[in-house]
Amino acid sequence: MSSEKNNTKKSVAAPLPKNEKSAALNTTKVIFVLTATAVTSAVITYIMYNYTQDLLKERLQERLISVASTAATQFDPQQIEKIRTIDDIETNDFETLVNQLGAIRAANTDIQYAYLMRRTEDPSVFEFIADADSLLTEEELDANENGVVEDDEWAPLPGDPYEVADYPVLKDEAFFHPSVDRELQEDQWGLIMAAYAPIIDSSGEAIAIIGIDVLVDDFRQKTQATLLPFSLFIFILLLLLTLLTLLLIRFYGERADAMREIDRQKDELLSIVSHQLATPVSSTKWYLEMLQDGDVGKLSAEQKKHVHSIQGIAENLTDLVSMILDVSRIQLGRMQVDREPLNLNEFFEEVLTVITPKAKEKNIQFNVSVPKKLPIAMLDRRLMRMTVENLLSNAVKYTPEKGVVDFTVELKGHVLHYNVKDTGCGIPKAEQSKMFTKLYRATNVRSVGGNGFGLYVAKGAVEAQDGSIVFTSTEGKGTTFTVQLPIIKPETN
Repeated sequence: MSSEKNNTKKSVAAPLPKNEKSAALNTTKVIFVLTATAVTSAVITYIMYNYTQDLLKERLQERLISVASTAATQFDPQQIEKIRTIDDIETNDFETLVNQLGAIRAANTDIQYAYLMRRTEDPSVFEFIADADSLLTEEELDANENGVVEDDEWAPLPGDPYEVADYPVLKDEAFFHPSVDRELQEDQWGLIMAAYAPIIDSSGEAIAIIGIDVLVDDFRQKTQATLLPFSLFIFILLLLLTLLTLLLIRFYGERADAMREIDRQKDELLSIVSHQLATPVSSTKWYLEMLQDGDVGKLSAEQKKHVHSIQGIAENLTDLVSMILDVSRIQLGRMQVDREPLNLNEFFEEVLTVITPKAKEKNIQFNVSVPKKLPIAMLDRRLMRMTVENLLSNAVKYTPEKGVVDFTVELKGHVLHYNVKDTGCGIPKAEQSKMFTKLYRATNVRSVGGNGFGLYVAKGAVEAQDGSIVFTSTEGKGTTFTVQLPIIKPETN
């Protein structure tokens, strides 16, 4: 069995192109607007249709009550009292009542029935006194002209009972005041609405009621005709609002696309500039090393001191250029992940040799807990260093003298966990959601040097390796960053 070095390169998948995202977002917005408009139109039309229908029905009811009330005053209560049984149909009084009912019906072609009723001892049963059709011949009563008068074609005669239990308005209100049915009803002739009015005798007592059943087949047509202009107005108004909304969405989308394009060009320019800076900075470092090593002549102590200072500046400039390049790669979706076998114990030791002197310089208690035997894992050394060193450097930078920084590493199953905890200034709660944003720095540390790239790059480096980074913080007490990275062991042959 032999161990073979594995070198796996992974490029972080670039997100969906921004123009495609914008197009998808705009399409979604358009669909939403059109759907909302359609639903709104339907709801408004439904509400207005019902409102119009109720309004017209109320007007119809008022008109029918007026007709019934007027008709009730035309009858002689004494004549009505004389009509009790079928034997009274031969009397002049009965003929007079029938003719009066016929005249009322003839005055309004929509009245289908006109009749008189009185109460009986049973409150659920009334009895007929007369009907406008009571004196018609059988031939006249044969409405369907089939030569036979059907049961429902016979006209009511005096004393004929009529069940009123299913007609609450007729049963409970008609003898007390002019009233009308609440709803329209269908019968063999069409859509009917009935109105009633009491007939009062000289003592003020209601001895009978007159009922008129009015055919209102054109009611729905009138409702729709009344509603149509308003519906068209609503439709046109909503159409204009929809067009305006779509124009605003398009305007906003174009502006957002323009801003994104400017941002993209800025990132590309930043990347180009960083690449151009990298070469002269590297050359400067090389020449400084030559001077430091005496390749161009021995330096005096004062010269060595200045060269050493310049080397520090060059190192910082190198780090900044590298940071800018990493920011550009993350922003453009071009972060390269070069997975190689990484000895984690050696790696953490290398990082700690850089951080420990910085902690000692500020008299910070630096507590380290790293297992003695960590596995060799397929990780990107550069990205790992970028994250760990950045978090530890920040912890030392923002922790005051004599503070404490804890660095803890654990392996749980196939996941590497490491925490960086400090007793520094902490992060204001209102700003914690912005801490991984590019160029953002908390308001309580802006007096301390920094560029706002560190956490943005650290997060990108962790997520590029399929890991996660989170933090908890209390202003004035400190911050704890927790990183989790899945461990992939090298393949062995």
